Amino acid sequence: MRYVAQRFAQMIIVILVVTFLVSLALRFLPGGTDVAVAAKVGAGATREQIEAVKDELHLNDHFAVGWLRWLGNFVTGNWGTTFGSNQPISELFGKAFPVSMYSMLWAQVIALGVAIPVALLSAYRQNTAIDRFSATSAFGLLSVPNYILGPVLILLFSIQRKWIPYPSTYVNPFESPIGHFKAYILPVVTLALPLYASYMRLLRADLIGTLQSDFITTARAKGVSTFSILTRHALRPSMFSLMTAAAVNIGALIGGGLIVEQLFQLNGIGRVMVESIFKREYPTVQYGVALLAVIYVVANFVVDLAYARIDPRVRDARKLS
Repeated sequence: MRYVAQRFAQMIIVILVVTFLVSLALRFLPGGTDVAVAAKVGAGATREQIEAVKDELHLNDHFAVGWLRWLGNFVTGNWGTTFGSNQPISELFGKAFPVSMYSMLWAQVIALGVAIPVALLSAYRQNTAIDRFSATSAFGLLSVPNYILGPVLILLFSIQRKWIPYPSTYVNPFESPIGHFKAYILPVVTLALPLYASYMRLLRADLIGTLQSDFITTARAKGVSTFSILTRHALRPSMFSLMTAAAVNIGALIGGGLIVEQLFQLNGIGRVMVESIFKREYPTVQYGVALLAVIYVVANFVVDLAYARIDPRVRDARKLS
């Protein structure tokens, strides 16, 4: 329990630091506040209108006071409205959040669901044709960035064969599972293939080391089946690096999501952020970056707590500390 409290406190500190630095960057970059005010009031505004907007955005306050007020609004959900459409920012991200979360969730599920069995087979058949093929194909996938893979998939499956509709449109999976699958299959595959390659190579290397351990030799001597050795004895202690990579790659998914959502025209967080930057939507960018930071930090917090569930040695070590 003490460890959980410590990790939770560290998570809160990281979120505070990230939001502080983002506010600092947007506040003091050359022309930052002036651009925000200009985007809000438009050309030809009077001095009184400009000052009113600055008061609304707390730009006339001391930076620390303005940041604390902004932080309070962020926690309570009082995020204000966009400049152009006057739409509530919280509503804007509320609609974009499930679009991005489903793509990141399915990408992780597919990447892990394929990488784990392939890594198990490759490690068990080390230096065979199967192992060499899986390693080579993974290396090739790592060499193809999202902005190349996405257009290739669009060309093959949406333009030439017209199997998958383009552009992609968000469909609620509970309302139409088939429509949801068609909308997300290409964006998810674009995100998942490089992740699969990274996960497979990482887990394979750890499994090869684990399969040479003494307890694996003992299990084989006792007549334990190969399937049980691989899935029950070797997999669990080899999962630490994979789980760490899965948590860290949430950041890569967020970055890749910016590109993929633009390619497939999905109205997720990434596309909202890109459009807000071009429109100089000062508050929208600030709240969006803070939201992405919270998602990333919370995911890493959950993964860190899950370590003890995988390996009891970690749980015992925490009890002793």
